[in-house]
Amino acid sequence: MAQKKSAHTNIYIYLLLFLAIFIVLSSRLFYLQILNGEKYQTQSASNSLKLINLPTKRGDILDANGEILATSVPIASINFDTNAITADKETTIHNLAILLAPLEVNEAKILETIDAANKKGIYGTIEIIKIPYDQSQGLEIIGKFYERAKYLPAATVNIIPTRYYPLGPTLGNIIGYVGAISQEEYTDNEDIYTLTDTVGKLGIERSMEIFKKEGYTIKGLMGTKGTQAVEVDSQGRTVNVKSSENASIPGDNVTLTIDIRLQEALEKELNNQINISKAANSKAGAGAAIVFNVNTGEILAMSSKPDLDPNDFLDGLSDEEVKYYLENDQSPMLNKVINVAYPPGSTFKMITALSGLHYSGLTVDYKETCTGIWRDNIKCTGVHGTINLTTALTVSCNVYFQSFAEQTGIENISKTASQFGLGVDTGFTDLKGVTKGFLPTEASKAIYEKNYRDGMISKVTEETSKSIVEINQDNSLTSSSKKEQIEVLEQEKDITIAKYERYYQENKDWYIHDTDLVSIGQGLNNYSVLQLGEYISTLANGGTRYKPTLIKSIASSDGKSVYTVTPLILNKVEMTEEEIEPVKIGMQQVTTIGTARRIFIGSGLSVAGKTGTAETGRSSDIKEYHGVFVGYSPVAKPEIAVAVVVEYAKNSSSTAAAVAKAVLQKYFSLKGK
Repeated sequence: MAQKKSAHTNIYIYLLLFLAIFIVLSSRLFYLQILNGEKYQTQSASNSLKLINLPTKRGDILDANGEILATSVPIASINFDTNAITADKETTIHNLAILLAPLEVNEAKILETIDAANKKGIYGTIEIIKIPYDQSQGLEIIGKFYERAKYLPAATVNIIPTRYYPLGPTLGNIIGYVGAISQEEYTDNEDIYTLTDTVGKLGIERSMEIFKKEGYTIKGLMGTKGTQAVEVDSQGRTVNVKSSENASIPGDNVTLTIDIRLQEALEKELNNQINISKAANSKAGAGAAIVFNVNTGEILAMSSKPDLDPNDFLDGLSDEEVKYYLENDQSPMLNKVINVAYPPGSTFKMITALSGLHYSGLTVDYKETCTGIWRDNIKCTGVHGTINLTTALTVSCNVYFQSFAEQTGIENISKTASQFGLGVDTGFTDLKGVTKGFLPTEASKAIYEKNYRDGMISKVTEETSKSIVEINQDNSLTSSSKKEQIEVLEQEKDITIAKYERYYQENKDWYIHDTDLVSIGQGLNNYSVLQLGEYISTLANGGTRYKPTLIKSIASSDGKSVYTVTPLILNKVEMTEEEIEPVKIGMQQVTTIGTARRIFIGSGLSVAGKTGTAETGRSSDIKEYHGVFVGYSPVAKPEIAVAVVVEYAKNSSSTAAAVAKAVLQKYFSLKGK
């Protein structure tokens, strides 16, 4: 009986326990579904966390005195969320077009921007437009955006740092510019960039994007983007922003060796001389110049013309700008100081002189009689009579240096040139695309002529094949007519190929005529303006070749020193001070009684230099010339060297010398001399 009563008691207890659990669960269900249903319905859709990148400020580029050459200014970026619901997107596009009407942005343009981003694989947040946030119109539009935010549910505004170049085209080709990352740049760098990033495209902006030195990586201009965690729903919409974040780290600030005051003087006079030349020759319009500290290798000024304004590239090029930058025979996109090689003309004659003095036992008193012409009808600049080395430099006598060279030999001339940095690696690493130029030797000439022949034959073959395809596709021609035209093309191709083959056989070997041409800076001689500047700096300081440097120092955004450049000696030439001195005397006489006297007389400058009138092509019935000048100052204790090329210069070498004069005058005026 007691056992039966105990069993009933247990059943009651279980029933009560079950009832209590049911009441708790029902209450919880009522709380979740009825009282907080809307809240938890949203939370149920919030099924993932997403890390978003926070923008960072790109580092500044400054001149040696701290003047800003490139910086970042606040720009308002209006973005569109393609993951928003359809109604929100439609409302936003309509109202955003009304807001941006003063900027000529309509609904069609907004849709085009979204479509273009989608084609690049960009979805979610897409930038519609950038608006300067520090201008009255920008402030007004962004103010209205915030006022009308509820009518723009699929749009957001981010205030981001955007590149700005306060000096415009001044130093533009050297500073470079930034632009949207390309697929090629993005590939294999997905851990660093996103498809919406802006990266350095040219000049310092490109080379200092990420700076690597001596086995470790310095941040460089790009900086480090921060991250922030956000909750997104199943449609990719942000529903909650987490408070924790990794802050962005601004890029490093890069200080150049450039003195912008000297740079502006260089550009002003280079522009002036180019404009004078353009008035006389339609081919003119370009030039390049560089200024060195001869005792450190620091580049104090560097200019390539025609101009490039980095600001033009920030929001895409206009049709007019595309024509200027990409369809221009003068190639503004090329840095003509480092990317292009020019014949040096008579500025090469100091190399011929030094090689003869050092390797062949010739002396400054070696005499040659100039009658105005040398073998193979190579004309001189005049009829100079019997002269010695210093006089030959003063009057730039071709005959004398050709005689000198024939006794010295091309191998010794080339050996000398390479020690001064001509036709070899300059050691310059601060910018991309540095040419080595071309230093002629017996071996290099054979290779050059073979490559020239092969290249021309390949071009002729390709053009012929293209023409044959066009003939075969021309339905207006009969079969016999097609056959005849193709036979003519094939015959013309064979004749042209035979011509290049014959030219190769005649020119692949080295002749005494080649040595004569090289000795006066013609023939296959071709060097960059950077190399000419390095060469003349090495000669000026007595024979020490320094690594050219454009970067002076790097500092973090909080001002801490990250990297400082120190002078680096690449090599010392084999020539002695006694061998170099008479060459320097001849160069000094060039500016006092010689070919550059007219430019420097009365200037008050102490200058040693050499003019060059360089033929522009391999062979031509019409002779055209670039003006070239190299020089240094002061003569007694050199500090600064200049190399200038003005393409198709009106007054030949005098034009280039005038640019050098203006720079030297500015340099010494800044020093109070």
